[in-house]
Amino acid sequence: MAPIESSLIHDVRDRGLAPKAAILLSTVFWGTLWIPLRHLGDAQSGSTSLTAAGFLIPLLAMLPFGVLRWRSIVAGGWPLVLAGFVMADSVALYAEALRRGEVARVILLFYLAPVWSTLLAWKISGGAVSSSRLVTIALGLAGMLIVFGGREGTGPGAGGDAMALLAGMLCACSLLQLRSLDPEIPEFDKVFVQFLFLGAMFCGFSLVPGGPAWALPSAVELADRAGWLLALGLIWMPVVLWLTIFGASRLESGLVAVLLMLEVVIGLASAALLADEPFGVREMAGAMFILAACGSESVLRS
Repeated sequence: MAPIESSLIHDVRDRGLAPKAAILLSTVFWGTLWIPLRHLGDAQSGSTSLTAAGFLIPLLAMLPFGVLRWRSIVAGGWPLVLAGFVMADSVALYAEALRRGEVARVILLFYLAPVWSTLLAWKISGGAVSSSRLVTIALGLAGMLIVFGGREGTGPGAGGDAMALLAGMLCACSLLQLRSLDPEIPEFDKVFVQFLFLGAMFCGFSLVPGGPAWALPSAVELADRAGWLLALGLIWMPVVLWLTIFGASRLESGLVAVLLMLEVVIGLASAALLADEPFGVREMAGAMFILAACGSESVLRS
């Protein structure tokens, strides 16, 4: 490699451009994850078994390489296992929420993750709460109350709302745990360990009452949805998790949350264009507060 090219690559890495680019690119897949999930089965049609298969495909594809790397994976210890388990919980809950709830509401409630990241970072580091963090928390919680305000607790999609909120909390925990891992742990090991748990956790959450039925697909249904099954298992899940884990392992969790803000824009735009779901004044107002919460800390610190 030429010295100029090598210098340029190291400069990009040192300035954190590669991790930031990875997070920004991941928002395209996070914001459109609902599309393959809904094609495989939502609360009205399809079966959960197809979606579960989509989460198992990446594990089966990576398993031979994971077996060859078992010493490296074991060397990561319990911190690596914990990071993979918490992230798998978050992704599984988010996926199930997207299948049950309205896309826009689920994305907005999940994206309260920056609020939880701020609270966790303050709890871990100790000390006084900065004004920027107080603004982040206040804006985020105000947005949550606005979004929740128009729905009865037992109404349609209420289970999806609750799952999205919990998924965001777990996402905040997973970002902090990823950042604390030994930087020498390869990305493959982090992604593989997460997939060890993802399929099982999704199956468990899908059994919560109110979701799509568990049924084996017919031959016709399988043939009709095979393309989306492969797209979820071989494109969306491995790509989005590798990009997210690569970036989150190298960037401060608060910055990751701010960069992931683009997911909200992509998710809301794609849902408005492709999903026949309501997105009214209440959701728009909540979105403005939550987006403001995502960017407030970085703006006030600059």
